Amino acid sequence: MKRQNRLFEEIAAYGNIRLAFLKAIRGKRSTAEVLLFCRDVDARLNEIRTRLLSEPVRWGEYRCFTITDPKKRTISAAPLEDRIIHHAIMNILEPLFERQMIYHNYACRKGKGMHSAVAYAFSKCKGTVWFLKLDIRKYFDSVNHEVLKTTLRRILKDKKTLRLLDGVIDSYGKTPGTGIPIGNLTSQFFGNLYLSPLDHFKNSKMRSILPRLVQ
Repeated sequence: MKRQNRLFEEIAAYGNIRLAFLKAIRGKRSTAEVLLFCRDVDARLNEIRTRLLSEPVRWGEYRCFTITDPKKRTISAAPLEDRIIHHAIMNILEPLFERQMIYHNYACRKGKGMHSAVAYAFSKCKGTVWFLKLDIRKYFDSVNHEVLKTTLRRILKDKKTLRLLDGVIDSYGKTPGTGIPIGNLTSQFFGNLYLSPLDHFKNSKMRSILPRLVQ
């Protein structure tokens, strides 16, 4: 696949940042953080644009809290300004990341999700007695930063965009050089991208062994 260039200008465009702001505050318009930001919204959005253009981007501190859904998870929430940048990034990069995915990857993708995954699984269960269930323990905490950066460099060419993504990745670490935060919009896409080679490998291997299994 041809690597993409000149993406940073699109990410840092004022119109894209404003769209990112509207996405970032969806369902949170009445919070104190958003109300304070909206007192001078145009100036604040221009500050974010200046921040993006004045490399390297300085990232804020994460606010951590625990939820149970049903198992216990630690959420690391970035400040609103950082979340707006995450949305600005994904407004431009999501279509490029989507091209890397197999069709039946259902996590955090438009038109997919848990309910679609369950429905597909049930439809396939009717015709077979075989299934395979796998899980990666503490997946987000185990993501290796250098492996993720290398994966991004196979897709993207624009050096400014890569430096921006490197900053997002390096802004968090469960241990040095490892882990992406549950709570970042970018983490959802990084998580899918990181395991995409395994998805493709699994598909190719299953196509080769299924005929032998049913003989």
